[in-house]
Amino acid sequence: MIHFYKEQVELAVKLVDIKSKYDDIKASKDVAEIEAMIHTAKPTVEFVNAAKQLDKRINEDYPEINEMHNIASNMENPARICQDKSFSEYDAILKDLNSDLYGILASVLLKHGKISCIKEFIESVD
Repeated sequence: MIHFYKEQVELAVKLVDIKSKYDDIKASKDVAEIEAMIHTAKPTVEFVNAAKQLDKRINEDYPEINEMHNIASNMENPARICQDKSFSEYDAILKDLNSDLYGILASVLLKHGKISCIKEFIESVD
């Protein structure tokens, strides 16, 4: 699990809410779409497929998400990787969507110059 600096998460949320740039408006809409998907989650094939489509689009729009995962995997304890639980497709996509939210926030911080790299947004990985 990736843990982020609370103050930076709060700052990113404020920046998204202010919507001072076009990218912030898009980020706001994307965050709202992800949150709506998470709040209406049902362990059905239809939901999982729709969530996967959203996850795919978000990851294409925000390359920072993949970069965030790469950085986190380099910070992770190698012994911990072997201990990961297996997740159902439903649980896995919910985890991915939640991760996408933080990737969008990282993107906002980068675009506003509040961080110079994604590693500055990640507090720890366990």
